[in-house]
Amino acid sequence: MVTRNLILPNPPHALVRVYPKKLKQNNYSLYLDYMDRGVRHQKCMRIYLMDESRLKGVFRKEAQLTNLQNIANAMKIRMKKEEELLKQSISIENSGSKILLANYLNDFISESEKCRQGGSYARTLRNVQYHLVRFLGDKLKEITLYDISPNFCRKFIDYFRKSLKPNKKALSPTTSSHYISFFRSLLENAVKDDLILLNPFSKLKKYELIKRAEYCRSVLTESEVEKLKRTPCLRENVAKAFFFSCYTGLRISDIRALKWGNLRFSAKESRMELIMQKTGKFLSMNISPKALMQLPQKVRGPEDLVFDLPGDTCLGRVLKIWTQEAKVQKKVTFHTARHTFGTFLSKRGVNMQTIQKLMGHKSIISTSFYVEVTDKDKEKAIALL
Repeated sequence: MVTRNLILPNPPHALVRVYPKKLKQNNYSLYLDYMDRGVRHQKCMRIYLMDESRLKGVFRKEAQLTNLQNIANAMKIRMKKEEELLKQSISIENSGSKILLANYLNDFISESEKCRQGGSYARTLRNVQYHLVRFLGDKLKEITLYDISPNFCRKFIDYFRKSLKPNKKALSPTTSSHYISFFRSLLENAVKDDLILLNPFSKLKKYELIKRAEYCRSVLTESEVEKLKRTPCLRENVAKAFFFSCYTGLRISDIRALKWGNLRFSAKESRMELIMQKTGKFLSMNISPKALMQLPQKVRGPEDLVFDLPGDTCLGRVLKIWTQEAKVQKKVTFHTARHTFGTFLSKRGVNMQTIQKLMGHKSIISTSFYVEVTDKDKEKAIALL
């Protein structure tokens, strides 16, 4: 008799199980339940069991026989699916045991350099590669993808907790977490390439990972921007590029790559169109009059750079001296200008979706930061009453 507590003859520790799902009038539909490369699958088998208790006589016996036959058919399908998963598992394990981690990482870096804009993704992968060499030494030449276990990942995380930069300064939790995240995505890619069955990081608990430090974004107020405008900068082109970022929200990588061909000038409007270096997303926006004032007066060819900026070290030094002379009591980086742009928009009542589009954020979560800043300002204003 089919009851509400129907128990099917699944072997203990089976890779694939059959389970019943109750339908109307105490009938059941049978489902397959299994894990495939870390993803749970529950598929309807289109096999049904009847409620025998509602039938009598010959009909009841026929229903019992039909149910037994359907259960037997379901178990045959279960066994066949389990054999498929075992064969697939053996095939993937054999593939993973032949691919060296060092070679796979090199290929992944090369692919990133070709397919991703800007090169920042590939540079981070090279930093991960550097730390793998420090962590494993000569063993890196022997480690295969199949050798990377949850315990391997735990040891690599522990290495970052103790790791030092070449200048003997410890890596920050944020940097360490960033590198671990990239190594994790490398292994996720290996799962998609059918080289390993499961990303070993999925077996780790949250507390075993390195938590990112709270990130305090530096944002300039309008009065601080005016202070900087009144203060001469050692390099005028750096100041103009910084203010251009304040009024457009461009990252430093996009400022460096910006060409005159990305700008469109007409009697009605001025526009900027470019592919963002970090995300590869297309950005099209009007250029405000304040931003136009920061452009060099001499317009050059479409392939010429708009801003000719120094290297990152020199750029940081110029900004530091400039902000100190302007008596701005904040640590100001070029990214501060981008955050300032987002905050200016939010304070003027621009909705989050529009800010997201203008700043090129992939997720609205990144944009929500600027609304939080505005809320804090409102709370301060109310407290003054």
